[in-house]
Amino acid sequence: MNENHSDQNDLLDLLLTAEDKEGKKFSDEEIENEAITFVLAGHETTGGLLSWCLYILLTNPEVFNDCREEVDPVLNGQIPDYSDLQNLIIIDAVLHETLRLYPPVSIIMRECIREHTIGEEEIRIPVGAGVLFNFYNLHRSDKYWKDPLKFDYKRWIRNSNGLKPKLAHRFCYLPFLAGVRNCIGQNFGLLEAKIVLIIIIQKLNIEIKPDHKVVPHHRITLKAKYGIQAKIQPRV
Repeated sequence: MNENHSDQNDLLDLLLTAEDKEGKKFSDEEIENEAITFVLAGHETTGGLLSWCLYILLTNPEVFNDCREEVDPVLNGQIPDYSDLQNLIIIDAVLHETLRLYPPVSIIMRECIREHTIGEEEIRIPVGAGVLFNFYNLHRSDKYWKDPLKFDYKRWIRNSNGLKPKLAHRFCYLPFLAGVRNCIGQNFGLLEAKIVLIIIIQKLNIEIKPDHKVVPHHRITLKAKYGIQAKIQPRV
C-alpha cells in the first residue's frame, strides 16, 4: 500500500499511522479488514436504528411533534453542524430510547474463556461454553426498567448538570455491548443516525400505512418482518 497519504485525520489516515506499544503498524490486510468492518458494520445497524426510530415517531405523533419543536428553532431550516447537535437533547433521548426497545443487534453469542459461577443459583459456565446474550429481553425487563414496554424518551433526558439518569445496573443497557470489546463505531453511528433523523424531521411529513403490520424479526440484526410501509411527502 502506498504510504504517501495526506495529513488529514480521516479513518484511513488513522489506520495507516496507528501503532501498538512496540511500534508495530497494521498490515495492508488488517487495514483493509478494519476499513471494511467499519463501513459495513455501520450500514445495516444504523439503517435499522433509523427504521425503528421512524416507526416510533409515526406511531407516537406527540413524540414526533416534540422532536420537530426542538429541531426547528435550533436549526431554522439549515443543515446541522456538530455544535448544533449538542443542543438537540430530545433527539438524543429519542435515539437512546429506540435503542433500548429495538436494539439493532438484539442477540449475540460469546465463548467463555474462563470458568465462571454466576448468581445465588451458582450457575456454572465452563470454559468453551457458548453464551447467548439477549439484549432485546434485557432492555424490556421490569427488573431494571420502569414501565419497560412504554416508549418514554424522557427517561434519558439530561439533568441541569448535563448528566444522563443513572441506570439501574451498569450492564442493563447494551446496544453497543460493553467493556474492552464494545462497539468501536458507536459514536460515529449515533452521530450519523442523529443527522439523518434531524433532516427527515426537518424536510418530510411521513404517515405510516394504515393497518400495516409491524413485527420485530430477529436475524443478524433486528428488522421489521414485513418492512415499515409509509407515505412520504415534502414538508411545506
